[in-house]
Amino acid sequence: MDMNHDDISSLLATCEDAGLAPKYVVNPDTYRESNTSIFKQSFPLRTPPVEYNAGARDIFVVSDLHIAAGRNSEGVYRGTENFFADDSFGRFLDQAHEAAKGNGAVLIINGDIFDFLRVTEYPGKIRKLRFSNMIKRFVKGDSPGSQTMPMKTDVTFADWQSELMKLGVMKSIEELELSISRREKKYGLGTEAFKTVYKLRSIRLGHPVFFDELAKWMEAGHKMIIVKGNHDVEIYWPMTRNYIRLMLAEDIARRGKNQNIFKILADIVLPNVTFVDDSILIDNEFYVEHGHRYDKFTTVLGSPVLEKTPNEINIPFGSFFNRYLINRVELYFPFLDKVRPAGNVLPILMRENFPLAMKVLFQHIPLLIRILFTNWRYVWFTYRSVLLVVLMLLAPFLVAFNIEPTLFTRLQQDISSIGSLQGIAKMIVDQAENVGLLFLSYVLSRLVGWFQISEPSTLEKFARMRFSGTSYRIMTMGHTHNPGSCLIDEKCLFYNTGTWIPVIENSTASVREDKTFTFLHLIRNNDNRLVPAGGVLQRWDDEAGRVEPQLLIESK
Repeated sequence: MDMNHDDISSLLATCEDAGLAPKYVVNPDTYRESNTSIFKQSFPLRTPPVEYNAGARDIFVVSDLHIAAGRNSEGVYRGTENFFADDSFGRFLDQAHEAAKGNGAVLIINGDIFDFLRVTEYPGKIRKLRFSNMIKRFVKGDSPGSQTMPMKTDVTFADWQSELMKLGVMKSIEELELSISRREKKYGLGTEAFKTVYKLRSIRLGHPVFFDELAKWMEAGHKMIIVKGNHDVEIYWPMTRNYIRLMLAEDIARRGKNQNIFKILADIVLPNVTFVDDSILIDNEFYVEHGHRYDKFTTVLGSPVLEKTPNEINIPFGSFFNRYLINRVELYFPFLDKVRPAGNVLPILMRENFPLAMKVLFQHIPLLIRILFTNWRYVWFTYRSVLLVVLMLLAPFLVAFNIEPTLFTRLQQDISSIGSLQGIAKMIVDQAENVGLLFLSYVLSRLVGWFQISEPSTLEKFARMRFSGTSYRIMTMGHTHNPGSCLIDEKCLFYNTGTWIPVIENSTASVREDKTFTFLHLIRNNDNRLVPAGGVLQRWDDEAGRVEPQLLIESK
């Protein structure tokens, strides 16, 4: 394989500015919120999409692959992995290649191609022995030894250093070792660009088939668009985008037809791979956006990077839950975060592993809250309506206690007298208490819906808002993992392309086994306008080796 690191790193460093690769456009308004009533959810400002000309090509759209570190060197998937469809995805791309009929096609991965937060390993990682294992050693007569043991990682410090050198980044192994903080040793590396390269290297080693299939797609003359989501916000870094380009070029070279990495980059990868920060408009009629900006748990506020530490990414509110809570729990229950509805997660955890549930409640959640409250802007944006209503409810009591300080003592006396009631009076009070608790539960459940505390299950409402004032004929989003379609104002077709990861339905209210491997295929009509193939959202049936209509059920 022909590789000159200096030439390649220089090519990659200047490719976007020199016009050799499509420029990555960042609009500051993407990270700003609109002004609304304090009791209504704020929404991100609407910004113009990047324009793209697909020519006469077919378009295939998938979303939410959530690829993490995959299999380790022993062939075992990590507990935080979500994507297990490498071979299936490859067969889908083979079918897409055939369906394009030699005209070429555009593959759009509409957000969350990677899940960087779920890559938690690092070179030299140390695993702390459980107390139960230490006891077992003692019972067997073995020496307890150290309370820790080194873990084997597929990417060493030397590997990490070597990959950075390809990009023109020179760091000593000592620098890399010292860059890993105590918190990162527990929760995984941070969001700096050079640490994202380590994560991408781990992802590549854990999913070799996936990258080989993408390389085959590019080598066949097709194009690819990668839209940034909320789980792969590190795509913002030029170093991240360049390393993805380099990985594709290296995999094309490994296929044997062309060994010149520089030429592969210049001729195949750079001009044909487009990265999108927010949204893209194809042929002035097809609008593509991941959709996480309309979910207040996953929208990014202020700036793509942190103000005090601009070498780190400003991750959204919900990512803190993944980093400090979900990743820890998934080491015991790998599929827990895929349970739908999400509200059933904690009851399942308490039923299956009560000690772990208590640990989550009393150890991890308090830590998470402390971290979250270091950024009041996110807390206010997410829960301001709740905080304001709580304050309004408490205000009369605070005023009353301020006017009459003995009021609390008198209330205690009155409550004590109620407890001494007997007979029918006591029965009436008990029943009133039960009814009151039921009513309070109902009110709280309605408040959850009213304040939109939970994540949205559909983006149809926001698609209608985005469509207003435009001439889009087709729109697509992802993010929710729930495939769907609708017609907006009798003018625009809207599709949600679901996900390619497993979804475990814990409620009998929905059919969920067909809600993976979903995609949108747009073909050209006689006027060269884009229309959905078959008129519907589709799914790849890997067992049958064919395309089928996606099962969608209307619900209220």
